[in-house]
Amino acid sequence: MIVAILLLVLGLALLWFGADFIIEGAKKLAQRFKLSHAFVGLTIVSIGTSLPEISTTIASALDILKGVPASGIGIGVNIGACIGQITLVIGLVAYASVLHTKKKSLIRDGVFILFSILTLFIMGMNGFISREEGVILLMLFLVYLFMVSIEEREDQLLREVKEELREEDLIELKSRKLIHHPLVVGLIMLGGFALLGVGSALVLKNALALSESLSLTQSFVGVLIVGIGGFLPELSTAIKGILKKESEISLGVLIGSNITNPLFSIGLGAFISGFEFNRNLLIFDMPFWALSALLVIMMLRKNMRIHKHEKKQGLALMGLYALFVIMKFVFFRHA
Repeated sequence: MIVAILLLVLGLALLWFGADFIIEGAKKLAQRFKLSHAFVGLTIVSIGTSLPEISTTIASALDILKGVPASGIGIGVNIGACIGQITLVIGLVAYASVLHTKKKSLIRDGVFILFSILTLFIMGMNGFISREEGVILLMLFLVYLFMVSIEEREDQLLREVKEELREEDLIELKSRKLIHHPLVVGLIMLGGFALLGVGSALVLKNALALSESLSLTQSFVGVLIVGIGGFLPELSTAIKGILKKESEISLGVLIGSNITNPLFSIGLGAFISGFEFNRNLLIFDMPFWALSALLVIMMLRKNMRIHKHEKKQGLALMGLYALFVIMKFVFFRHA
């Protein structure tokens, strides 16, 4: 069991580093070829930070095709990562920095998060998410990307009036040509994908072994253990922002997976193999997720910010995650 735990931790670390290499490489390529802010936001920010969950979900779906039950891990990692983001990560930022958003983004993303949770909940009520339902989830994600792309394009036009390319970006490109060379960046990204492949295989194999040896449900292991690896990119982003003493951190950077995971990640996995849906997720996890998201929306609704002098709000969100972990462990660790 100790070996399984160590290999699971190693797998989570590989997922984290792999996602980081891919995200940073994609940013460099976008900068090198002067790609639009809309493209960067839609591909790198929206999908990039969800790569640990996506790769684990795909690995779970492929195992299901081989006859190995792995639905609990595939579904659980996505839900666990989302709950961790919306409570622990946002709570940390609200406690130590300033969390902000735009009104139209809060309305759009808030509605889509709650809609995504409700859609997934309804689909899971019969205990199974079919391939056809997976297609529906993927289509909804495309609708979301289309909505974001329109708003991003409008914002980009305003930014381009002021500046075509930031001065510091020009300096960085001149002084670090080798690092930004497409071939080098491409190799780094390939290394990142390799780490994701190895990491997801390690995570899935040892998560299944851990759940079996400890008589835990797959969904419990997926939500509480593997799910932590899912929100590491957002947690890392938050910690880096706090350490750099950035005055404000955007909500959008931290909650992207709350839309990408239920629609794209689970949708893709379901399309590959279909997923069984654990009843405990319907009873506890998904309602908790929805209430947590609604609480964050209400906190931000007044002035689109949570200031660091309002530490009690950050503490409340972090405490909410602690409550989730305790209740999950006490009441929902066994089938």
